[in-house]
Amino acid sequence: MLSVMRIADPQISFADAELLRQGVQLDPLLGKISDFIDDHEELVELVRRDLERGLKKPKTGRRGLTPNQVLRSLILMRIKNWDYRELCERIRDGYTLRNFTGFYSQPVPKHNAFNQAFNRLTPAMVEKINDAVIQAAVTDGLEEHRRFKPEHRRFKRVPQVSGVSFGVIRGFRSVA
Repeated sequence: MLSVMRIADPQISFADAELLRQGVQLDPLLGKISDFIDDHEELVELVRRDLERGLKKPKTGRRGLTPNQVLRSLILMRIKNWDYRELCERIRDGYTLRNFTGFYSQPVPKHNAFNQAFNRLTPAMVEKINDAVIQAAVTDGLEEHRRFKPEHRRFKRVPQVSGVSFGVIRGFRSVA
């Protein structure tokens, strides 16, 4: 039996439309990050390639997280310094986080689905995301333009997230 991947840009429900109409908005930090991701679709495409890497038939099988959901959830997790369970619970509990991550009123997967998706990202991909977000923070004046020390740009290999530290991205938080 064949099924299709989760739709990249799902149709929102009437409940979601009503909440949007009422003016439920993201906090300023998440709004800036969301705008950044919307302006840099190439990052979402790179995440999609990493997620499909090694799969024989990536267009078939069980529905999974979309590349956009993976990217947004990874950034959210690293900025807020949450573990996988807390990330899952916070997205499940809050409409603004559901909106930011693209889940809206869809079910939020369990924590291990986030872990598996994040582990499929290569260290080079995570470094590209980190560099792009840092550059955006510097360009927007959210982060001082200084040379980051290597230990601020990388962290020791942690099993749950491959690659590069998002510690510098936390500079976004100081403005919000």
